Amino acid sequence: MTEAIFDSSAVVTMLLQERGWQAIQRVLSNPAVDAILPGPALTEVVTVARRKGNQSSGRDMWDALAALGVRVEHPTEDDLLRAAELIELSEAHPGDDNATLSLGDALILSIGERLDCTIVTRDTYWRWMVEQGLLALKVHVP
Repeated sequence: MTEAIFDSSAVVTMLLQERGWQAIQRVLSNPAVDAILPGPALTEVVTVARRKGNQSSGRDMWDALAALGVRVEHPTEDDLLRAAELIELSEAHPGDDNATLSLGDALILSIGERLDCTIVTRDTYWRWMVEQGLLALKVHVP
């Protein structure tokens, strides 16, 4: 089974059926994929989806994701420390429009590094960081 971490941007796209949602749902519902949602991403999924008009409760959103086989991975102390390093790295190497990593982004990436799995996101800055050799991760932007 292949592990894949899902960023909140990808999950919100699927929940709200925004452009490209079918591609994300195909990966999430693939039985060969062990879908992982970092703890900070779950919080972000609920707040962003509700801000964009989804009326479901956080529990209902989580229940729908869990029914697809998604599991939550919480950050470790090492993940928290690595996230701080990633934030500093991104501030030293901003992307287009001075893009840098938020705390949630850095936590998701640090968990992805620890688990050594592909990260599915809508955030093109993460892919740019990989292309620049700043991150040693596989990032998939559907």
